[in-house]
Amino acid sequence: MKKFTNSCVISVTVAASVLLTGAIASHADALMTQAAPPAVAPSGSHGTVTKDRVNVRARAGRTAEVVCQLNKGDVVEILERKTSQEGDKQMEWLRIPLPASAKCYVASRYIKDGEVTADAVNIRCGPGGVYKDVGKLAKGEKVEVVGTHGDWTQIKPTAHCSGWIAAEFVEIAPEPAPAAMSPSASAAPEVAISPVTLPIEPLPPSLQPAVAEPEVHVQYVVKDGILRAVADPANAPGSYELMTEEIGLRQYRIAYLETAERNLQRYQGKHVRVLGNQRWRQGDRYPVIIVERVDMIW
Repeated sequence: MKKFTNSCVISVTVAASVLLTGAIASHADALMTQAAPPAVAPSGSHGTVTKDRVNVRARAGRTAEVVCQLNKGDVVEILERKTSQEGDKQMEWLRIPLPASAKCYVASRYIKDGEVTADAVNIRCGPGGVYKDVGKLAKGEKVEVVGTHGDWTQIKPTAHCSGWIAAEFVEIAPEPAPAAMSPSASAAPEVAISPVTLPIEPLPPSLQPAVAEPEVHVQYVVKDGILRAVADPANAPGSYELMTEEIGLRQYRIAYLETAERNLQRYQGKHVRVLGNQRWRQGDRYPVIIVERVDMIW
C-alpha cells in the first residue's frame, strides 16, 4: 500500500508539472506575440500646391534660380525642410523631386548614346556651368535626352533631381493616425504562475537596428587659396586640394576639391578663388568642395 501511495503522489506531481509547463509556454507565447507586433513602414510626407505659377528654385532662397513652376492642385513629395533668412524675415522651404516639366542640362561630353560616361556628373538647371546643380549622375546611368544646345544636352529630370518650393504655398497632408488595437487582441490570458526567466535570442542580422549615417553639413562657399594636386589621390576624396599660402614655410589644407566637368590642371600652384557646394561629414578632418567655378586671383 505504501508503494502504491508513493506512485500516486509521483504521478500527480508529474502531471501537475506538465500542466504548469504548458501554461508557462502558452503565457510566454502570448506575451511575445503581444510585445512584437508587425512593423509598419511610415508613409512619406506629401503636400498640395495652393496657388498657380509657384516657383520651384535650385536653392532654398528667393534669389535662387527658378527651375520650373507648379500650379494649384499639384501634389508634391516632401524630401527635406529648411529655413532661410530673407532680409529681416525667416522663410521655410521644402525640397521636392523635380517634375517632368523641369528643364535639366548635362555637359554633352559626358553623354554618349543616352548613357553617362563619368562619375559624379552635375545636372544643372540651365545650359552652362554658371547654373546651379539640381542633381548628379553616376557612370553608366541611362538618361532620356530631350535635345542638344551647343555643348549642353537637355535631359528629362531623373530621380536624383530636386528643387525647393516655399512652404507657404504648400498645404501639407496630415499623417495617418496609427490603427488602434482591439481590446480582445491586446488582452493577455491571466495565468497564476511563478516568475520564469526566458532566454533572449539575438535578433537576426536583417532585423538588427540600422546604424545612423554620420551627419553631413552642406553649404555654398567661396574660398581662396593655392590649388594643388593631391599627392595620393587613391586615399583622398578628390584629386585636388585647396591650400593656404605658406605660413612659416608650411602650407595647410583648407579643403579637398571634387569636380567632374573642369580640368583643374591649368590652375596648379596658382592663387585661385573656388565657388561651390561644400560637404563636411561629421568626423572628417577636412571638407570636400564640389567645384562649380574657379577664378584666378592676380
